[in-house]
Amino acid sequence: MSNWRKRISRFNWNFVLPIGLLVAAAFIASWLLREKPSMSRTAGPPPAPLVEVATAERGQYPVTVEALGLVRARETVDLEPQVQGSVEWLDYELDQGSTVPAGRLLAKIDPEPYQLALRTAGSTLAERRAELQQELGQQQVAEEEYELLGRSLPDADRALVLREPQLAMAQARVAAAEVAVSLAERDLRLTEIRSPLNALLVSRSVDIGDRVGPGSVLYRLAGTDVFQIAVEIPAVQLSRLRREGAEVRIHGSQWPEGRYRRGRLIRLIPVLEEQGRLARVLVELEDPLALELVSEPRLLLNDLARVVIVSPPERDRVRIPLTALQDGGRVWIVRDGRIEVRPVELAYLSGDYAVLEAGLNGGEALVTTRLNTVTDGMRVRQREAPEGGGEGGKGGDSAKDSEAAAAKEGKHTGEINKGETKGTTPPPAGVRQ
Repeated sequence: MSNWRKRISRFNWNFVLPIGLLVAAAFIASWLLREKPSMSRTAGPPPAPLVEVATAERGQYPVTVEALGLVRARETVDLEPQVQGSVEWLDYELDQGSTVPAGRLLAKIDPEPYQLALRTAGSTLAERRAELQQELGQQQVAEEEYELLGRSLPDADRALVLREPQLAMAQARVAAAEVAVSLAERDLRLTEIRSPLNALLVSRSVDIGDRVGPGSVLYRLAGTDVFQIAVEIPAVQLSRLRREGAEVRIHGSQWPEGRYRRGRLIRLIPVLEEQGRLARVLVELEDPLALELVSEPRLLLNDLARVVIVSPPERDRVRIPLTALQDGGRVWIVRDGRIEVRPVELAYLSGDYAVLEAGLNGGEALVTTRLNTVTDGMRVRQREAPEGGGEGGKGGDSAKDSEAAAAKEGKHTGEINKGETKGTTPPPAGVRQ
């Protein structure tokens, strides 16, 4: 009997309890599935997209053109001797990169042959002058004899009797001898090679003992009084650039951020480039190496400088950020929470802004956020954009305003705070500069 009870007890624990637990779990799960709450699915309108807006501004806005250009010297000289001979002296303190004032002695050619030629010409002149004095004495004697003759002769005979042709020949020989002396003095003076202008010594290709002559380049010099920069701009903006009153700011590539110097707009070059169909504008900077204006930064020769030309405005126009100008020359106006698509006429691009010819009156709220699909009357949620316009125009005017303030104070250089410098935003598709 005891063995039987042990078997029943072992059977209950090993089989009955696990099976019971599984059955209970299945029952609870089925009950939960039957009693779960049901949710009704109702379709609702999608949320309106959140957009940033900028305000269209009306006013007089200058035409601003920014481009890069290579810095060149206005005067470039290949210095050659005008007389020949051996170089007997050089100023070795002057080498590549040295600045040379006008008239500075650079080299000397052996002057001895030219000194001897000058002495010879001087002796010849003295001889011709003596002959002239002798002929003047003979003419005086002829005049006295003619007066003693006591009769008149025809003019031709009288000139022969008074030795007028002989006197003219003697005077001509004296004049020729004087010219020979002047040429000899000139040749002797040209044995000294001097700088013809204030210049930067670009290269030297001569040493003591070299025999040189006309056609031999001794030095290559670049004038330091004025540097020129030819910048390329879109041809459509040529008609809006005015030389009178235009402000030119030149930024050297090696200068600190915001540092610039004021140049001059010289002329518009009326020749288009064959490749890009761009026009060129020539600007100049005086004292580019800051030899006199020592507090100014130096503009290096062959530097790729950035030039900003600000031309006075013509009349009132509406200006919008480039990010507000959509493809196809349209803008999206936000009015009462809905979008109105309106075409506009572009006048020109100025930095990070588009200046319009027509289409807006000023004061409209324009979408600056890029949207994939936009329809007229589409609902949007408006969020004010940060000051300074759209995404690409942030801080665009602050740099210009600070530079303009420096201009009014008569400064030649301006300091612009970092982070306020104008960025560059490519124009939207469909808009040509």
